[in-house]
Amino acid sequence: MDQSNLLTQSLPGFESPAAHTFSRAETGLPARMKTLQSRNTTRRMQPAANGMGTLPLFSAYEIKLDEAEYSNLVAIYDALPRFSWASKTVHAMSAMTTQLEGTLNNEPFKVVLKAVHMERPQKIKGKATGEMESVGVYPGAREECVEEALRKFSTQAGKFNEIECSVRFSLYELKMELKAQHHTYTYSELREALDILAQSNLTIQTRTSDGEKIDIKSNYLPFLALRSPNKKSKDYVEAKDIPEDEKGEATQCVAVLHPLISRSIERGDFRLYHYGTSMRLTNGLAKILNREFSLRWRNASSTCPYTFSMVEFLSNTARGLSSRMPEDFRSMNMALKQLVDEKVLSSFTSTPVKKPKGKGAQDYMYQVFPHKNFVSMMIKGHKHAARRELLEIAARN
Repeated sequence: MDQSNLLTQSLPGFESPAAHTFSRAETGLPARMKTLQSRNTTRRMQPAANGMGTLPLFSAYEIKLDEAEYSNLVAIYDALPRFSWASKTVHAMSAMTTQLEGTLNNEPFKVVLKAVHMERPQKIKGKATGEMESVGVYPGAREECVEEALRKFSTQAGKFNEIECSVRFSLYELKMELKAQHHTYTYSELREALDILAQSNLTIQTRTSDGEKIDIKSNYLPFLALRSPNKKSKDYVEAKDIPEDEKGEATQCVAVLHPLISRSIERGDFRLYHYGTSMRLTNGLAKILNREFSLRWRNASSTCPYTFSMVEFLSNTARGLSSRMPEDFRSMNMALKQLVDEKVLSSFTSTPVKKPKGKGAQDYMYQVFPHKNFVSMMIKGHKHAARRELLEIAARN
């Protein structure tokens, strides 16, 4: 089933070194920013079709205020397993790297996840010892939610710099956004999640459907600067020497999103999806299925069900296949049941593929039917895609 640190002086808020300074951890930026800076600098503003002012080409990626429940998924990046499925904390050096392989668009892929070295309070049999220990921490469910919220910000006017693929936000905004989606984290937990996303290395190797080679090694957030105007915050930035009209931006956090997100935005290779539903899903497999349906089920209707193999689907996830077919079957049914509860699906059926010899099934073929809410979302996505194509035509003329 198909499924940093940058070298720059032009990131917003970094233009005037005299105005404010950062530690090496904040300003030690990887060389890829030179590419981000030089790429598509002529795309900042394109003539508007109505002749009134200018129209950003990026506006095709923006989500309007009356569509606040929606966001965008991008090709390749959102189709691949990128977050830890099992325990996100490891102790052995041999467990600091996880390699996942599968197929995407009939092309093989390899994803390599690397844990981040962190100091954590030591616990023995669940009890704190008062000592600290060095462990490896993988990006997990919390980091996935934080990244999804940042990407939601990237669809909002005034928060996204398309040239750098960077998002501006405050920790308060991030905390409130996640709380609105029923994910409650402390500021300390948010800082840690952002640090993990900024430090954890992700390698993606595959090919696009037209044969283009993809081989990218990057952090989830290639650049991160945590800043705050609050003097009580550990991220406080003094803004007294910054012009009044620039103080708001200079004291906001900045995060650069993954290069594959930037690539997809540039190429118009993204699709609308229901962000609110995705953030409500508590079942990991349901979340993966929802993304896959949103990206691939373009003709969703009561007469066009989506059919897939359970073994093929699970083989392409970070969870993988278990040693017991009944356990996999039960997990798949639980995920699909949550999608029915969330009105993504109206119903689903499964058909066992019997083993050539002996009893039992070697696979299950699923057929799922969309809920009318999902069909409406896909139709809205088609309209967004048509609008994007018109903007691209206008930009070329």
